Parts: sequence; structure tokens; C-alpha cells
Amino acid sequence: MALDKLPVKKLIEFRRLSKTRKVTFANKLKVGKKSTSDGGGGGNYWVRSVSAISSAFKENDNSYITDKIEEVTNFYDLNQRAQTKTMYKRNIDILDKYKDFDFTLWRPSADLKFLPKPHSILEMNGLPVQILPNHIFSYGTKNNQSVGAIWFVIWQDGFKPSDLGIYSETLFRYLSSYLSKNYMINPASCIIVDILSMKSISYNEVLNGGVSSLLDDTMKSVKEYL
Repeated sequence: MALDKLPVKKLIEFRRLSKTRKVTFANKLKVGKKSTSDGGGGGNYWVRSVSAISSAFKENDNSYITDKIEEVTNFYDLNQRAQTKTMYKRNIDILDKYKDFDFTLWRPSADLKFLPKPHSILEMNGLPVQILPNHIFSYGTKNNQSVGAIWFVIWQDGFKPSDLGIYSETLFRYLSSYLSKNYMINPASCIIVDILSMKSISYNEVLNGGVSSLLDDTMKSVKEYL
């Protein structure tokens, strides 16, 4: 087995494949094989909508959404290539949903301090899992600081609640590995947002049994094919 990184979305894609396709899929993950980027993190296709939503959340300011809609609409009007116009239109359709969205719904505190992101690769069960939250933040009193993070994900095929649960569990482990010495990691503030459906879950929902915990079983299955 030789992997340089394993995007979380690849774990989710892997779960949906037949045994035959899992073999091919695992081979493509290996070093030296072409591997696509983690579309759950945005990728080039969705970067316009993801980046605007990410900025709007950080600043708690919906003008980032309306400004981006205007920018992408101009690109759409100027471009003649059908496939590119479709990409712009899909980003605009997502952004339209967030023009009047209340981003405080995803903020555990009115006063967040945004923190640098640690190294994105975390070894879990012998696999180099790539974790790419949009923001890591701390909040609370000086002597009782909590930390959380938010990760905006998207997949045209659509995520199930259990898929988002996998994301949230990797996010919690990531924060725990790098930041638990100085902060309390709050499971309720490890937030995953499917920007296509506007659904969000936290790792707290996995801990409480509302969403199935599938991460360890999924990683074990991937290793069997590598």
C-alpha cells in the first residue's frame, strides 16, 4: 500500500461501489496513479460558490454572496461554451439560496476567533486522510476556550446523512489531534454543511446516535483493497 493522501470524499465514494469497482478505485488511489481532488471541499468546479459561502460565514456578511452572484453572472453572460455556462449556472443557483441566509445558525458564538489550519493530512488507522475544513475557530472565555470548525462540502450525486457523519468524525479527530492540548474540542461545533441541500450536521449527532458512525469500518474496508 502506498498513498500520499486520501480525501474524505473518496471514502464516501468507495462505500457506493461494487467489489469489482472497488479494486479499480483503490488502484487509482495509489501513488503514481491519477487521483481527482476532493470535490467535497469544492474543487475548481464549485470554487465560486464555496468561497463566497465561506467568506460570508466568516464575516457574517451576505454581501459576499450577492457580490459573487453578480461576478459569476457576468462570466455566464460573456461565455459561449455550453459546458462552462452550465458550471456558472450551477454555482449561481447555489448562491441564490444563500442571499438571505442567516449564517449565525452555524456560528456557535457571536465572537469567533479564526485560527490557522494545521497540516491537512492526518494518519488514521494507517491511512493518510486529507481533512480540509474551511475555517477553524475558537470561542469562549479566556480560561475556557472551545474550538470548532466548519467544512462546506458538495457533491452533485448528493450526500446522505451518514456521509456527512464521516466528514464530521474526521473533522473531530483532526481537531483533537492538533488542538486538544490548548482547547476543548466541542463536538457540536464540528460542523459539516452540504451546500447543495443546505443540510448541516455536527459530530455531536454521530455521538448521540442520530447519524451512523461509519468511518472506522470504511477505512478498514479501503485497507483491504490496497
